Amino acid sequence: MNVFRKSLLVQLLLFIVFILMGGYTIVEFYFRAEYPWIGYILLGILLLVAGLGFYLFKKDDKRVCVITEKEMTSIRYLLYGYFIVYVIEMILPSLIKTINLEFLTVTTGVVLILIAIVGTVIQLNILKSSKK
Repeated sequence: MNVFRKSLLVQLLLFIVFILMGGYTIVEFYFRAEYPWIGYILLGILLLVAGLGFYLFKKDDKRVCVITEKEMTSIRYLLYGYFIVYVIEMILPSLIKTINLEFLTVTTGVVLILIAIVGTVIQLNILKSSKK
């Protein structure tokens, strides 16, 4: 399947932001009380990446990359998995009052980072194989 290279670059930015968001869930748990402004840092990063993504997407780049059905399916399932883990991290504490929040936060943060790293590697491999 052919995909515009600029779309893959925007998806790569998305997975990089997902790595940051996974790390943010862990950092926020430990430092939110002492540094209440920490959320603004993530917001600033998100706005910068959104602006960069918009710029890349609007850029006149007609190069096309080839993506296989397996890669497309893998990316789709990674995005579904990321969403499910993120929602579980938000909902589980209200459903199970006795859950260890530190364990839940660190575990979900690490899982989110790992999912995002796998997505980033897949995107980089697609972009690298298209340059040949």
